[in-house]
Amino acid sequence: MWVMRCVLVWCLAMPFWAVAASEFDAGHAPFSITVSGKDIAYRDFARLAMPGEQVTVRVPAAESGRGGFTLLLDGQPQPARSAGMWRWRVPDQPGVQQVRVRRADGQQVQVHVFIVRPLDDVKGQYLNGYRIGSYPASPLQGNPVYLPPPGFIEVTEDMLDIRLSPHFTLGQFLCKQQPDVWPKYMALREPLLVKLELLLEEVNRRGIRTDSFVVMSGFRTPWYNANIGNGAYSRHIWGGAADIYIDTNGSGRMDDLNGDGKLDMADARVLHDIAESLFAEPLFSRLQGGLGLYGARAHRGAFLHVDARGHEARWAIP
Repeated sequence: MWVMRCVLVWCLAMPFWAVAASEFDAGHAPFSITVSGKDIAYRDFARLAMPGEQVTVRVPAAESGRGGFTLLLDGQPQPARSAGMWRWRVPDQPGVQQVRVRRADGQQVQVHVFIVRPLDDVKGQYLNGYRIGSYPASPLQGNPVYLPPPGFIEVTEDMLDIRLSPHFTLGQFLCKQQPDVWPKYMALREPLLVKLELLLEEVNRRGIRTDSFVVMSGFRTPWYNANIGNGAYSRHIWGGAADIYIDTNGSGRMDDLNGDGKLDMADARVLHDIAESLFAEPLFSRLQGGLGLYGARAHRGAFLHVDARGHEARWAIP
């Protein structure tokens, strides 16, 4: 229930005028729900499962006999194992299952359960023709968040618009390599989605109106990451980092967030400072991670790197 409590406490701490005046819909879950023991704080979210894994969904309100709830798996109602609890075994093949838990009043939570291709399926640095490369031989300083991911989401062309969370889609995080090769594969760490959603909500609360961030770079395969000259332990190769900016006018560059008439690193600093103050809150200590400032170049604007590595890291490259 940790994420749900964080979201609810943060909302209660907002000034009434900020909530009332904003058109931004944060997409909070209308009721408490867990999938395989993990809280779902949003009405749209994603979970990863290994082939053949058992998935368990629990709705505390239904377990307590409050309200009528229905679970639909790929559109089909499923019988509950007990009050407020459903369980099933996912297929042995990669794919995605749509899970909808619907309350009697029509409110619902939707979770896409992605059945991943196991890491062991990578042969000679390739997975089904898509080049993955090799993960570092040992985790950085023994930190388990740097162990190779257990598997990869298999992405086909018709999956790009699947919502991972209320304001981010699968296609936003794909690696920019082998454009003509399908399916593609990507790793994903769910805490990154929560961190991006919380930051987006806070940006809107502070008066910068935007429906999403532009994700300039999300997941990178180890091969692609090395090919563009990045370090072997970049959080991007675990699907746990995003390079983002705000672009509400379609210019392809960061908006003039500080209003000085220039598009430069100072605009990325505005986004950085909002993130810095937000994630300094004790409620969000489990989402600690990296914040990196990057200045503009001829081919791109300034941007902010965000990750959820579990410990603080800060840097700036003008």
